[in-house]
Parts: sequence; structure tokens; C-alpha cells
Amino acid sequence: MIDYAEKRDFIRMPVSCPIELKDLDAAQDRYEAELLDLSATGIRFVTQRLLSAGDRLQVTVRPGNPITPPLQASVSVMRCTQFDRGFDVAASIELIEPADYPDTE
Repeated sequence: MIDYAEKRDFIRMPVSCPIELKDLDAAQDRYEAELLDLSATGIRFVTQRLLSAGDRLQVTVRPGNPITPPLQASVSVMRCTQFDRGFDVAASIELIEPADYPDTE
């Protein structure tokens, strides 16, 4: 049996990498943020933009290995807290979009 302190349904995996965000409810350009952790149902990242609870975003995580497709998901912001590096944002994953595999031929 695995013994861990996390009492959530899904373990948070710490991940530190750049991600791309796009506001689904506005015609804004894409902008970058830093992924902090990821689970099966949620994501946490740092951004320089103030977001509000309920904001809907498309998140794209591009792995360093070109064989692995990017992860794209629609998320809903749960909370946004300002701290010294910007804004710490927690969001729930609403939909994971189909993977777009690179052409291997």
C-alpha cells in the first residue's frame, strides 16, 4: 500500500516547465506561464496576469521530447493569489483535448 500525505483523490505531480495559456472567453493572444503541479483533475501555475475565479483557459504543455504530443486542456480558474513571483493560480481541468501526434513518416 502506498503511504502518502496527500489526501486528494489524485496525487499532485510537481512539474516545472513553461506552459501556454489562452483565454477561451476573449480574443486575447496566447501568453506563457510556469507550471507548478498537475493532477488528473487540476493544475497549478504561476502567471504574471491577474485571473478571476471562473475564468476559462486553454492550457498547452509542450514536452521537451518531440515524440510526445502536447497536452491541451480546457480549465476553469478556482483561485488566483498574488505573491512575490506573480499570481499563483489553481484551476480544475474540465476537458482534456485529443492529442495531436506529430507525423512520424
